[in-house]
Amino acid sequence: MTTMTPATARALWEALVDNAAHLVAEADMLFPSPRAQSLIVLAEEEVGKAVWVSRAFWNAWGDSDETPLEVPELRTDGRRHLPKLVQAFDFWTAAIEVPGNAEPVEIELVREHAPELLVAYLTGQAHSDDQSKMRGFYVDIDNDGTISVPHRIERPHLRVHIWQVADMVQWLITNDGLMASLAGRPIPPTREVEALLCAVLARGWGE
Repeated sequence: MTTMTPATARALWEALVDNAAHLVAEADMLFPSPRAQSLIVLAEEEVGKAVWVSRAFWNAWGDSDETPLEVPELRTDGRRHLPKLVQAFDFWTAAIEVPGNAEPVEIELVREHAPELLVAYLTGQAHSDDQSKMRGFYVDIDNDGTISVPHRIERPHLRVHIWQVADMVQWLITNDGLMASLAGRPIPPTREVEALLCAVLARGWGE
């Protein structure tokens, strides 16, 4: 269903965030299993869908209008992996490296002045993570005949990736609370969901 009332959309948003947090917590428990890599990418996809829902309904959530609205991205891309991952990275990424710049450039500046670079970056990140998700679940054979076996693939950055997605989900919650405060509506309770992320975030990404 892509058309829904603001109340239904809110329930959907909360369910998506809750599921993303559970996926992060389960990935953390499974570490260093290759399944952890797959779960953490699934969490990113849930974040992408949650961003679509909040973007469509933010104004409606701030008033009493219960007119049903559509989330067009759920209709066109809800079953596609890459668009969800692109949206998650677009939401969370603060800056990216740009050729010719010694320091990373804020994402909004890149969006304004070099949108093609941003599209290439987000698409590349999404494709890489989608491949990592599949390689965490499936045995595959590459074009050169190499057999890919999930538990034989080295994943030196998996712990960092788990932390990053925990931070992504936490920022989704924080941003929602901030926007609610600015709109003068009660900040939604999220204590139980945030508790799922606490251990991962407290550990940091270097351990």
